[in-house]
Amino acid sequence: MRATITASGGADPAVAWARYEHLDLWSTWSPQIQEVIAATPRISPGLNGLVVGPLGVRVPFEVLTVDAEAMEWSWHVRLGPVHATLDHVVRPAPGGCTTELVIDGPAFAVVGYRPVAALALRRLVRRDL
Repeated sequence: MRATITASGGADPAVAWARYEHLDLWSTWSPQIQEVIAATPRISPGLNGLVVGPLGVRVPFEVLTVDAEAMEWSWHVRLGPVHATLDHVVRPAPGGCTTELVIDGPAFAVVGYRPVAALALRRLVRRDL
């Protein structure tokens, strides 16, 4: 299943992009993320790591692509047999920016993750955290 989620807010596009780009910021805007463990502090193609979520659940990931100039990136996550690809973009918008997430994965996972992702994206594009 494929689903698209968008959110708009008052954050400058460069600020929203930095919140994606710097792994140590993920937990500030994404309430389901407690920690990100990776070899480098910024997203880059080929980067592998773990997202630590509720109850210490560790979700392995690999960053597939990053285009900082276009403010676009994608990654692949898996939890046991469940795999999903997530594509992210940040775009300037009147008064701030818009972000879009396209999730491609099993229907039950996409449907279950959608409300959590929507909340995180609304926080990502807020002017203040």
